[in-house]
Amino acid sequence: MIEETGQVISVQGELAEVEGQSRSGCGSCAVKGTCGTSLLARYLGPKRLLLRAHNTIGARPGEHVVIGLPEGTLLEASVLAYLVPLVAMIGGAVVGAFVAERLAPAYTQVLSAVTGLGGLAGALAWLVGFIRAKSLDERYRPRILRRLAIGPGASPRVSPRSLSVTDERAL
Repeated sequence: MIEETGQVISVQGELAEVEGQSRSGCGSCAVKGTCGTSLLARYLGPKRLLLRAHNTIGARPGEHVVIGLPEGTLLEASVLAYLVPLVAMIGGAVVGAFVAERLAPAYTQVLSAVTGLGGLAGALAWLVGFIRAKSLDERYRPRILRRLAIGPGASPRVSPRSLSVTDERAL
């Protein structure tokens, strides 16, 4: 289970809107502060991350909670988001090149590029529809796992298996 901490903003029925903090891995990197990613993170500032999670524990607004998502679900979503558009783009380019060789050999590269972009656009359109269709599916929605008991001025502790960066000495 991949875990992340957040604060409950609102509750509507069985769903809660949880605000998390988007983080990068720059804090533990040896070249922190000198790469493009850290510069962007520093100048664009932290991003607000809002998630709708199943509120299985009855958390209330203002409470700090741990939300979780099974690893398999994240892997499946990653494959759909990255691999499907890539395969569609390459497939479109190959089909375009094959057809262009027979119909217009002088324009093989142009037609290959156009059909590759068409395959990418088609895959992205399919992906948007798939996401809308699955947005209410419980398998793709994070769950609130437990409440965090934190004192004033303390930051919530995160499990070592979390996606977020933690100071391992504090664990």
